[in-house]
Amino acid sequence: MDYQEALDYLNNFTNYEKVPMPPASAHAFNLERVWRFLELLGNPQQSYPSIVIAGTKGKGSTAILTAAALQAGGYRVGLYTQPHLHSYRERMRVNDLLISREELTGLVEEMRPAVETMLTEAAERGTITAYEIGTALALLFFARQKVDIAVLEIGLGGRLDAVNAVTPLVSVITSLSLDHMAVLGNTIEQIAFEKAGIIKPGVPVLTVPQWPAALPVLQEIAAERGTTLQVVEPAHLAGDNLRPGPEFRHLSSQRLQIKYGPQEIETDLPLLGEHQRLNAALAAAVVWEQQQRPGGLAVPPAAVTKGFAQVWWPARLQLLEDRRGQPLVVADGAHNAESAARLREALAENFYYEKLWLAVGIYADKDIAGILRELASAPKLAGIIFTRSHSPRAAEPSALIEAARPILGDKPIVVEQAPNVPAVVKQAQRLAGPLDLIVLTGSLSVAAEAEELLSRKPIVKH
Repeated sequence: MDYQEALDYLNNFTNYEKVPMPPASAHAFNLERVWRFLELLGNPQQSYPSIVIAGTKGKGSTAILTAAALQAGGYRVGLYTQPHLHSYRERMRVNDLLISREELTGLVEEMRPAVETMLTEAAERGTITAYEIGTALALLFFARQKVDIAVLEIGLGGRLDAVNAVTPLVSVITSLSLDHMAVLGNTIEQIAFEKAGIIKPGVPVLTVPQWPAALPVLQEIAAERGTTLQVVEPAHLAGDNLRPGPEFRHLSSQRLQIKYGPQEIETDLPLLGEHQRLNAALAAAVVWEQQQRPGGLAVPPAAVTKGFAQVWWPARLQLLEDRRGQPLVVADGAHNAESAARLREALAENFYYEKLWLAVGIYADKDIAGILRELASAPKLAGIIFTRSHSPRAAEPSALIEAARPILGDKPIVVEQAPNVPAVVKQAQRLAGPLDLIVLTGSLSVAAEAEELLSRKPIVKH
């Protein structure tokens, strides 16, 4: 088996990133099935402590920040996130190094007998999915790498997600909002219930300020399971932050004051936006909390400062082009209404521009109208060019234009469409002036394809 054959083998199983997901149920998403599979693999998740992070927005950023602080503390840290932008290997890494093609291939081959056993037991527990196999692969990889700790991002929901088979040192729930409603439910209370499924007896839970209807759900489930729920407030801007202007058109970081246990620390954070101040505060609180637990790792304040300052997390307000006499080009993976609102706010805070040009591609199963309502109210908006990524879930540009008509009304802005990301970049650059801003957004896949096209950093694509 070679690397491509290993990926093909994984993709032979049901993959809910490529086909519509059913509503959350123990038949479609089965923790007993995951526990059985991990048992066949020798329960690799029990060989190291973990932190589990769920949420609607900010869980990936919180995970990378948490891992960065732990790594700066001198530890060997496994990080499991999803979806990937360019390569499946991005999902599992140790101290910033992606799993190698050879390691992934070897582990898939090693896991095949256990997978075959699961298939013979499918009548009892249902058929194992690509995501469940991939999660077990990551947990096994971390065990083989002898990590000191693993930071594990929940893929979808929480209650029935494969990552929830792990009992962590600390459970984390980031900002909640409406997303994946066909799977998780149509109300914030239902979504909070699914996310709160990661809460376990005796395991402390950290979260952030939530919608009024969501927090009581988290509090009730934490109380039922006999554990504490701590609400972490956002970090504050330090006094020496700059403001963008005609000669200094964008910020590259923000200087923050963050609470770390009983003290305040200052750090530079390369991730922009008020929402990242919240994620940074939560990550710092998680690192502090885990070291209070048996088996936790001591992390000095200087490691948190160093780790946060060095973090790299693409497709989050990522500057792709900054050339004199040319418009700035930014990519951001905002893919629901709440994240689109945070993007809109962050643009005004972190970039100077005369006109804003949006290149937007959205998945057909997302809240298209909600995303467009938020983006359409962005200051200085001059035009929207609708496009699509290569993802099979992507809505057609013509469908996005139709959805936008009642939202845009008689706004005096340009509305066009382009068949793909390279074409939309060319159209936007043709329309934009030298002091304008072009933002590619609406899905992580649009942001990823924009990064592949324009980034000067090396990108692993396989």
